[in-house]
Amino acid sequence: MQRRTKDDMSKALNRTERSIRPTRTHAPPGARETMGLVFALLSGAWLVTLAANAHATLYKWSDDRGIVHYSDQLPADAVNRANYELNRNGLTVKKTEQAPPVVQRVPKTESEEQGMRQVERNRVIAVRRDRALIESYTNEGEIDLAKSRAVATIDGQVQSAATFIAQMTKRRGELESEKVTFAPRPVPGAIEREIETIDAELARQYELIASKKKESATVAARYDADKQRFHELRSSEPTGSVVTASDGRYSAAQRAGMQLTSAH
Repeated sequence: MQRRTKDDMSKALNRTERSIRPTRTHAPPGARETMGLVFALLSGAWLVTLAANAHATLYKWSDDRGIVHYSDQLPADAVNRANYELNRNGLTVKKTEQAPPVVQRVPKTESEEQGMRQVERNRVIAVRRDRALIESYTNEGEIDLAKSRAVATIDGQVQSAATFIAQMTKRRGELESEKVTFAPRPVPGAIEREIETIDAELARQYELIASKKKESATVAARYDADKQRFHELRSSEPTGSVVTASDGRYSAAQRAGMQLTSAH
């Protein structure tokens, strides 16, 4: 990139003035005023160009062969390279360190290879979950509302099971009272079989309630984790880590490619 000095600009303007200056013999009426206007416009254009170049940012970097380049913009293949930002006096005002190379680890055993594949799968799943989370909600309040609805659905199932247990318990009490009326005669087999059926159903309903309560707690914790991750994605830069939650879920983020440091 070449810079024009004030002398260069003056010489260029003088050449331009001589080339467009009309002769007195052939100049038609009004030509002198027209040429003066053209000269003024050209002079303004030169001054604007000079001012723009004076404030432009200049970058310096080296390619794979060690050749140093200067440009007012960094090309795509130089973004991750070490480069320097220079002011109009050629002094370094900012230095960008080269991004560290990505090291591809080679597994030594089959089990290690399987472990690396699992880590990669977990990372992909985490990225997909983050994307789905951002696309599913617009704010944290929507996550709270979804949590309330999901928990309310499970609690409704628990309440239905509790109501059914109360009905079965009442029926079993009636059958026990009916058994007394047959003494000293044998209790009919139908009554005994119905009591056994009720006992089996009561046990199943109690197990269902315990399972639903556990499910309710898991769902609530999952929505709380989603809310926390949503907050992280919305309010802060990614950390580049993959975090494993207690329920086996993952969170992922990307690390910045390079670091800017001020030159001294």
